[in-house]
Amino acid sequence: MWRNFEYAVPATLSEAIALLRRQDARPVAGGTDLTMHLRAGVVSPAHLVDLSGLGLNYIRTDGETVKIGAMTTVAALLAAAEIGRNFPALLEAALEFGSVQTRNMATVGGNLCSAVPSADLAPPLLVLGAQVRLAGAGGDRALPLTGFFTGPRQTVLRPAEILTEIELPLPPPRSGSSFLKLGRRNAMTLAIVNAAAFIALEEDGRTVRTARLALGAVAPTPIRATNAETLLRGRPLSDSLIEEAAAAAALQT
Repeated sequence: MWRNFEYAVPATLSEAIALLRRQDARPVAGGTDLTMHLRAGVVSPAHLVDLSGLGLNYIRTDGETVKIGAMTTVAALLAAAEIGRNFPALLEAALEFGSVQTRNMATVGGNLCSAVPSADLAPPLLVLGAQVRLAGAGGDRALPLTGFFTGPRQTVLRPAEILTEIELPLPPPRSGSSFLKLGRRNAMTLAIVNAAAFIALEEDGRTVRTARLALGAVAPTPIRATNAETLLRGRPLSDSLIEEAAAAAALQT
């Protein structure tokens, strides 16, 4: 049975932070996870703070960076030309994300803040070099996404702190990214394992300059496969090298 709660829709970030400082308050992004938890009695907050009125639903290019507001929906990622053009791994993850109805509601920030090890958007954002911006009573701060997750459903977010934006550097020439997901069904399923890769090549078009690999649902948090990344860097890309890197990534889990 649902507990009675107060529902607020603040219009400013400072108002949202003040509301979240109240005892037993929770933020609402897309609400896809939260609604299930409320129905199941997993959580029973006294206050819900809806973040939809804060103007955090946007995708824009700013110089060499693409900025994604935390309230941007997964459906909006699919519709944005700059996402498909620059970040194919993120586009592929969005395509694998739940049902059409879920994609219309779920937000990028909500998926990250849920901190589920199998979160589909985490691996591509990790390999694409994402940085997150947080706002709270103590001011704003920014950190790499690699330092955001601390455990299953746990992050570095402080009480009453809000994830406001995700920043992605535009990819360099001779680079590409991809995302793969294995689930129990072909669609609308949680990942048994998901993975993303980003590779940038030297001017010769063969030697790996930058390699970033990330895995989900294989550890308490989404992780970077740093051993495999080190193995790839500075070597000519080949099928045998890819197999070697895959074996190194599997050992790291």
